[in-house]
Amino acid sequence: MADVEDLQHESFKTPTNQDVRIWRYMDLAKYLAILQRRSLFFPRATLLGDPFEGSSTKPMVAAREYIIKNKTSDPALVAYKDVPDHIIDMGYVWKKMVGTHLVCCWHMNEHESAGMWNLYLRSNEGVCIQSTYRRLRSCLPQCVFIGEVNYIDYETEGFSASNGFNFIVHKRKSFEHERELRAVFWEVDGTPDAQPYKMKIEPAGLSIEVDLLSLIETVHISPAAETWLARVIQDVTTKYDLHIPILQSALAESPLY
Repeated sequence: MADVEDLQHESFKTPTNQDVRIWRYMDLAKYLAILQRRSLFFPRATLLGDPFEGSSTKPMVAAREYIIKNKTSDPALVAYKDVPDHIIDMGYVWKKMVGTHLVCCWHMNEHESAGMWNLYLRSNEGVCIQSTYRRLRSCLPQCVFIGEVNYIDYETEGFSASNGFNFIVHKRKSFEHERELRAVFWEVDGTPDAQPYKMKIEPAGLSIEVDLLSLIETVHISPAAETWLARVIQDVTTKYDLHIPILQSALAESPLY
């Protein structure tokens, strides 16, 4: 099968292995919502729980401040001499832009992650759907961009501010363990294929219909779940005409000595 990198935006890094496994950990209610709506939900980036979403790094802010302060005295900044300060310092724009990005987050890993189970589940009734980058890309419209998150040191590093998408695909190194793959819909997208989806945006985000049979390879039950939950998940999944393998988490297996 051909690679799909040519369909991507330059700010979104395509995984080297396009068949890499991706995982979405969730509670039972969210899994049922996916089955019922036959869609993936894209919450606004402002609702993802990280106050640094879409923010600039300290060196980026320092560079803007230096240019504003020295644009008339530093010969190296002659190109900025007549540029208004509010054009140089676009921080207020980037802050407003955060909420216009609707984001569906996945974890890239060839295996289940005990850390992700613990991080994203508030009870023992957890479910994880496993797919691949290639499957996700084929199930979503081209107005949705997909790429790996770049983890950098916000104290010492930066990225190009020439494209607003760069703000939503960078996170602090303290989140590096998440190995996140992001699917992003931009609310301000003016392309024709984005318009039908823009009409469906709600205050909290956007649901995008997908072919669940094409998207999901397997469904995994939390290692802390009772054995009866697997049967319930199997029954409800079949009820929605989805014949997908339902597996108890391998992390629940007993050790061998």
